[in-house]
Amino acid sequence: MRIKRYAGIDIGSNATRLIIKDVLPGESYDKAVLKKRLYVRMPVRLGADVFEYGKIKQPKKQDFIDAITIYRRLLDFYNVKQFRACATSAVRDAKNGETVIKEINKLTGICINIIDIKEEANLIFETNKYHLTPGNTYLSADLGGGSLQLSLFKGEKLFWSDSYKIGTVRILERKFDSNEYSRFEKDMKKLLKNHININLIGTGGNINRISKIFGNKSVPLIFLKNLYNELNPLNIDERMLKYFFRADRADVIIPALEVYIKILETAKINTIYVPKTGLADGIIRQLYEDDFI
Repeated sequence: MRIKRYAGIDIGSNATRLIIKDVLPGESYDKAVLKKRLYVRMPVRLGADVFEYGKIKQPKKQDFIDAITIYRRLLDFYNVKQFRACATSAVRDAKNGETVIKEINKLTGICINIIDIKEEANLIFETNKYHLTPGNTYLSADLGGGSLQLSLFKGEKLFWSDSYKIGTVRILERKFDSNEYSRFEKDMKKLLKNHININLIGTGGNINRISKIFGNKSVPLIFLKNLYNELNPLNIDERMLKYFFRADRADVIIPALEVYIKILETAKINTIYVPKTGLADGIIRQLYEDDFI
């Protein structure tokens, strides 16, 4: 198998991300290693506009264009021929989302796909499945700036998935519907009634950062609670100094901790496993498997 290079672009509500990976050959396709060559994150925060005004306004649109223009140059520099860009909650909800991505396509040549919650769940699990025990039941909690997506998998099969508009930027901007929490709790109780021995996995920038602070991919509920109690009284600058957070992480970390604590308590699970992967990783895994399976 020849060495190839792939890239995934994740356009979220809080940030956009570009990941480039090389495929290092193995004995077979499933033994090959996808090694990260480049990771770039741009704090565009499209959700701040979309959740307040229902659309992407001009200054934020320019930030979006600038970010994708930078990614285009990096793709060219690293000679990446196979890549995909996917947009989630904020662009899905923006009244002018389609118009903005068409303009970006004309300027950069990058076609951005607005994906639905089912495809988003499958892409995330596409890479996570290699970190999990076959045959076990997993509840995937992917928390972004615009939404919380829960997906139930057994083996490699998606049984159920739904999305709740209680993302970290929505909570921070006070633009979420409290009824979403009620719907989330109702769905969780139904899942727990119909499935036993559920394992919880978490994806997204915030839980990845929390896992790094803890120093282990298996993060206990008690640590989340202690970290929340430690950070909540601090202002943004104090949080940044304490754990070297970026500014756009220091503000959303509190609502993120609140949501994850809520999930674990509702599910009566004591630990969340954090594979430290995300949508861009799933995009790359899918591109790779489309080539070699």
